[in-house]
Order: sequence, then C-alpha cells, then structure tokens
Amino acid sequence: MFIMKKLLFAVVAISVLFAACDTQKKYELSGKIEGQSEGKIYLNIEKDRELVKIDSADLVNGVFKLEGSVVVADLYYLQIDDKRGAIPVFLENAPISVEANMENLREAKVTGSVSQDLNNSFVAKMVGFKAKQEPIVTAYKKAMSEKDEAGAEKAVKEYETLEAEKVEIVKSFVKENSNSVVASFIAQRNLLNKIEVSEMEVLYNAFGEDVKASRSALAIKSKLDILKNIAVGQPAPDFTLNTPEGTPMSLSSLKGKVVVIDFWASWCGPCRRENPHMVEIYNELSSKGVEFLGVSLDENKDKWLKAIEDDGLIWKHVSDLKGWDSVAGKLYGINGIPATVLIDQNGNIVAHKVFGEELKAEIEKLLK
Repeated sequence: MFIMKKLLFAVVAISVLFAACDTQKKYELSGKIEGQSEGKIYLNIEKDRELVKIDSADLVNGVFKLEGSVVVADLYYLQIDDKRGAIPVFLENAPISVEANMENLREAKVTGSVSQDLNNSFVAKMVGFKAKQEPIVTAYKKAMSEKDEAGAEKAVKEYETLEAEKVEIVKSFVKENSNSVVASFIAQRNLLNKIEVSEMEVLYNAFGEDVKASRSALAIKSKLDILKNIAVGQPAPDFTLNTPEGTPMSLSSLKGKVVVIDFWASWCGPCRRENPHMVEIYNELSSKGVEFLGVSLDENKDKWLKAIEDDGLIWKHVSDLKGWDSVAGKLYGINGIPATVLIDQNGNIVAHKVFGEELKAEIEKLLK
C-alpha cells in the first residue's frame, strides 16, 4: 500500500510538471511573406553590429511559424534565406502575426506585440520631425553650395533648435514608458549620446527590473560606466597599441604634455575633411609642448598608412586594426568619428569632441 501511494505521488508530480511546462508563457510568431513562396526564414538578434541566427522555419506557400519563449521582450529581425533586408519585430511571449512583402520588408505589418505597438507610436511621433528637418537640410546644402555662410549658419541653428525639441519629446516618452523595454531601446538609440550622463542615469534608474535585464538597458549601463570613467576631470584611461612600425606605444608615455587623442579612420570622410585643420593646429602648437596621437579605427593597414601620408599627418599614430572593436575606441566609448579627447599635462581629461578653433583655444588655455 505504501509503495502504491509513492507511485501515485510520483505520477501526480510528473503530471503537474508537464502541465507547468505547457502553461509556460511563449511566443507564437507566424505570418505570410508575399513574393516568396518557399525557402527558409530566420529569426536573428543583433550582436556586435551583426545579425546572429537563433532559430529558423520553412516557408510553405509563403507561410511560416516560429515558437519559443523569451525572458524579456526585445527587438529581433526576420530574414528570408540570403535575401537583403529584414523585418524588425519586438518579440514577446504572445501570439504575433507578420504580414510582409519581399519588395519592402521594413514596411511589414506586425500585430499582437504590445511592445511593437508602443514602438510604432514612437516612430509616428518622429515622422513629423523628419518632415520639418528635410527642408532645413535642403536649405543648408543650398547655402553651402552658394558659399552663403549666413544662410548655412541660420539653417544649422534651426536644425539644432528642432533637435533640442525632439530630445525633450523623446525623454518624456521614455519617462512615461519606463516599464517597457521599448523605453530602454529608444533611450539607447536616441538619447545616450545627446544628454548629460547624470540625466541619462536618472532615466536608467527609473526602468523596471525586467527592463534593466534587456540588452538595450545593459548597453546603456555599460556606456554610462564608460562615460563616467572618461568624464572631464577624470584621469585619462591608459591604453597600449602598436605604431605603424609595430612598436607598442602607451598613452601614458606622453604624460607631461598636452595631448590630443584623435580617433579617425582612412575610410571616414568627415575625418579626412577635418585633417587639414588638425595639421594647421599641430604645426602651430606642437613646438610648445603639444602631442597629437592618432588612433585609427581602420582594419586595413595599407589604407591606414596611405591616408597618413596623403593627408600629411606627421604626428604619432597607433592602431590595433580592429575597426569599431578597437580597444582604445571601446575604452573611450567612441561610437562616431572623428572624435577628439583633450588631455592636460597631468594626464586628466579636459574636453571631448572639440575641433578647429575651439580645439585650438582649449589647447592654448592649457599652455598658459
């Protein structure tokens, strides 16, 4: 009798376990792709600027279905075979439907995802700003082509005013939806490099615990840690990279001089256009105790060296030839180039992203 009771208990326990598995929240992602009757559809997630496949399903008469579960809602991408383009989907544990056409995958209709709906509402808010920005950009280009400095300056001020207004609307949206992963996604894409670290930290701290577990929130936290480490007044983090000759060189070896770290690359058009101004400043001030250190985000050594020669960049240069994965670039939170970091004689950071006359003026202050 005792054995029978133990057996009955085991059967009940197993039944409960399977029932729990059956009721576990999961997503059912299904849809139809017009213009593609057969093939494979892949579910991808973005990692290190690339899409990584995590699941797939067959397309049968253009119809597909993917099932699984996610711990936190997040942005995923659907790709069809090796075709170009992808369908962005905020995936969460719910029935989600996708209707798309191969001719324009980004215009796909996604329903059933609360996060997707919220993101769509944000995108709709931004459409108005894009419409306002386009004529300003056109006016700026026209002024530049006609060498109308006043007109160009007017367009820049109008654009900056509109951008400031946009930032305020984005901040309000993030605050109002702080318990949605969409808020962290939007904050990472639209605010992280446009507002003060302290302000971004307040927004991050308001996120719900589930949101803080999302990839976008983790990226924000990581970037905040970096930005606090390279804030004005902080000691400049040291790094060692190879010179063009293959000799290791450390930033700290330049301590005692005013140092300008110039993050650039041979393939960067704005960097190359800025180089003549950098050369002028270097030629004028290098004899007074100023060092420039070019940190290239190139991957091709020959192109790096040719750009140095072609642009007459006669200062010190280093690179690990890892592109955006540059150790120094990551250490200084570089996500756009050209970028500069100005360091004083004691090795402390004085300014970020200063160029031209502003850079020259900042250097001259340190030389007094």
